[in-house]
Amino acid sequence: MTRIVDRLLVVACLGAALTCQAQTSATTQNGITLAGPGYTEPHATLAVAPGQIITLHVYGLTVTTPTSVTATPTGSGLPHTLNGISVDLVQGTPAVTTSLELHALYQTLCAQPASCSNLTGITLQIPFALDVNFAANSSLFPVLRISQNGAAVGGVMLQPVDDAVHVLNTCDDTQTYISAAYTLPQDICAPVVMVNQKLNSLYNLAQGGDELAVWLYGLGAVTQQASDCCSNPDQLSQPLAQFQLNFDFRPNAPASPAVSGFGLTAAPVFVAYTGGTYQLNFVVPPVPVGVPACDGVKIQSNLTVTISGPNSYDAAQICVSPN
Repeated sequence: MTRIVDRLLVVACLGAALTCQAQTSATTQNGITLAGPGYTEPHATLAVAPGQIITLHVYGLTVTTPTSVTATPTGSGLPHTLNGISVDLVQGTPAVTTSLELHALYQTLCAQPASCSNLTGITLQIPFALDVNFAANSSLFPVLRISQNGAAVGGVMLQPVDDAVHVLNTCDDTQTYISAAYTLPQDICAPVVMVNQKLNSLYNLAQGGDELAVWLYGLGAVTQQASDCCSNPDQLSQPLAQFQLNFDFRPNAPASPAVSGFGLTAAPVFVAYTGGTYQLNFVVPPVPVGVPACDGVKIQSNLTVTISGPNSYDAAQICVSPN
């Protein structure tokens, strides 16, 4: 079978807007305050996988960013500094420092500085060199060190994991623009699942037997790309971890990892690293008789596809055509 790689455009976008919030989250080990990594609640350490794209939301940076900044790649890659802000990965004993490429930067403005602080969003990609065996190789947690104008101002501790699966969503606050989102109304949030090269929706239903593509972050370390890449998609880098699928046809079903005897389990038919994102293809099982149709109100989805890795899982809730 010839494998088709969906040409989904995922780039940093301009005009990100968030409401300024009070400083209520936990403080990191230095002078900044972590608000969240983009699509999960904040913790003392961030669980991240090699190669994962995240957005750090932090308070306490004094450099002002009046407009959103989108990085423009050059022949040498993305810039390591945006508007005076840079981020390094510091890991190991003795410490090894890696300067990170930045994808985008934005900042909210605080009308009343006495009651709130500017919130800065920094979109970056965790290096594939992140040591997931850091506990055996060092007594220290890896840290993302944030600097402004060359001076370190804070750090965020990392909990390296093999995988931290996240299905892209058109409403993720990761400062990215998803080109296929033009097929949906602006106020609709949807997982990035492609049906015939358009996003799955009430207006573009999947059918039993269709091969769909879902886009993800956080599938972890990958194999080395073929030297003559990429005359065909099979030459793309593949995740080292193995992933399983679970299909649940209950309306609005939550994510559920692949468990024998519950739901329908399967393996992906294709999975590859496509540069920042990962593409995973699967075949929709035959739709059981009696599955209700999505109506966009009470029934937001009638098939939940959960992608499970060794360490994590996430799901895409989609709509299929009932029998």
